[in-house]
Amino acid sequence: MISVKKLTLKNQERTLISNLSIDFNQGEFWAIIGKNGTGKTTLLNTLAGFIAYQQGCITIDNQEISTLGSLSKAQQIAFLPQLLEASLDCTVKQSIAYGRYPWHKNSDIKQQDSRIIQRAIQQMQLESIQDKSIQQISGGELRKVEIATVLAQDSKILMLDEPLNHLDISMRYRLMDQLNKLIKNKTIIIVTHDIQYVQQYCTHVLMLQDNTETIFGNVSEIMTNKNLNKYLEIPLKKL
Repeated sequence: MISVKKLTLKNQERTLISNLSIDFNQGEFWAIIGKNGTGKTTLLNTLAGFIAYQQGCITIDNQEISTLGSLSKAQQIAFLPQLLEASLDCTVKQSIAYGRYPWHKNSDIKQQDSRIIQRAIQQMQLESIQDKSIQQISGGELRKVEIATVLAQDSKILMLDEPLNHLDISMRYRLMDQLNKLIKNKTIIIVTHDIQYVQQYCTHVLMLQDNTETIFGNVSEIMTNKNLNKYLEIPLKKL
């Protein structure tokens, strides 16, 4: 479980989030939504331990996230950033295999690597290009490789920043289906602007507002026409 207590985040002098207290539990599929500039990516990076915070507390299973080493953190959290570039000249399968790195010191887990990697390849429908160089694939295919790497990492917490970007419509639904199948034993948090997928697949939503306020809870309670119109400025007639 990730527990956030009285967290305040700032971007230089501007306060993005003020005094946020929230729990992300196992078995929950969370979406963080809001207009541009409200701090969605900053919050996700902070939850993952990549951005330091001065006010508040974030713990994973009662352990302060800032005290976790990089290997221990990777065993707890698999993180997909919003933008990545293919820098290594390796095959798709080799790239996905890097997701197993946090577990290589555990011999019992290492024996399962090949099966887990192949499962991730199948989940993202990458079988036909698994032996192809990642330098020679399209942007959409690269995004699928990045997501497969996160799936192969198989940490108990998945954090994905705009995972649906660059995916075609059918793969967007497939990815959300795959994530939905994993939530029994994991905590999943995504940042997205695609509210139709939030309504269909997510269990909980955290909505960030321009004035540093937040509302959060079950999707059915938060994703109402009134809230979407008030906080995201989506006209009611278009809902």
